[in-house]
Amino acid sequence: MFRKSLALAGALGLIAGGAQATPEAATYTLQISGIVPTVCNANLDSSTVASEAGEVALGQLKEFCNDSAGYQVWVDYSPNLAGDTLTVGGQQIVLDNSGSALIDSANGPNIASKTVLLDVPQNGVSGTVSLRVVTL
Repeated sequence: MFRKSLALAGALGLIAGGAQATPEAATYTLQISGIVPTVCNANLDSSTVASEAGEVALGQLKEFCNDSAGYQVWVDYSPNLAGDTLTVGGQQIVLDNSGSALIDSANGPNIASKTVLLDVPQNGVSGTVSLRVVTL
């Protein structure tokens, strides 16, 4: 009998508790922010090529930059390559005596891949080529 009374009292308490006004559910606002570093790079997938005359494939130029203002890709080359022609993604760029040439740019974040060729004169020439990325 005591068990039945206890069970009945518990059931009445649940019913009576359900009839009471429930407090409003609490609401929360969660704001998440982060800092994403600027990462820009450009590289050729080939590090050495033969120094024979004619058109020589330097490899595939792979660019990545997440700068919102964009970027430029420059090639720096040894002086003995002045006068040669670099072809980047079908666009020809004559290398002058400055030792640097702008070969690509973007006005915002970008990922790109382009074929790079160097037109070497008949007598052949060897030299170095390096890439650099400048954010805008």
